[in-house]
Amino acid sequence: MMSSPVRRARTEDAGSVAALAARTFPLACPPSLAREHVADFIATHLSEAEFDRHLADPAHRVLVVDGAGGPVGYALVLHGAHAEGPEALRGAPSAYLSKLYVDPEHHGGGVARALLDAVRTGAEGLPVWLGVNAENARAKRFYAKSGFVVAGTRTFTVGGTTFVDDVLVLSPPEWPGA
Repeated sequence: MMSSPVRRARTEDAGSVAALAARTFPLACPPSLAREHVADFIATHLSEAEFDRHLADPAHRVLVVDGAGGPVGYALVLHGAHAEGPEALRGAPSAYLSKLYVDPEHHGGGVARALLDAVRTGAEGLPVWLGVNAENARAKRFYAKSGFVVAGTRTFTVGGTTFVDDVLVLSPPEWPGA
């Protein structure tokens, strides 16, 4: 069961969210990816300084669910026009769900569902999309149960290794120009 409601992260949460990101990002990486590449990605893209930057940007939303001792789940949503993602949405306002991770001890407890519900609400009618590694069956099942559909693919590079991500969207009939 979820221990507390979703809230918007505050500046003082940057360090604890970065620590959670460092613990959870490797779980979504293919086992073949070298651990030093995972560590480099975390240091570059999921550091406390990066979360400080996201927290300072009014178009970025960092959402957290707290447990004993700090956040047990987080989502990072980037609002605006994006050059990547579903072709029908490129250049149009959308909500890009960049990250949604939950501490493994809280898997199955409603944390991911609560975060995703908050992302939907916070999107304020904008199309929501994300990328998920094509081999990440657990995440793909969760998103499919949540109403996401495949809208294409993209590449995602970690440490010089390029992977194929499925691009998933929520409510595709609402796309601009559809």
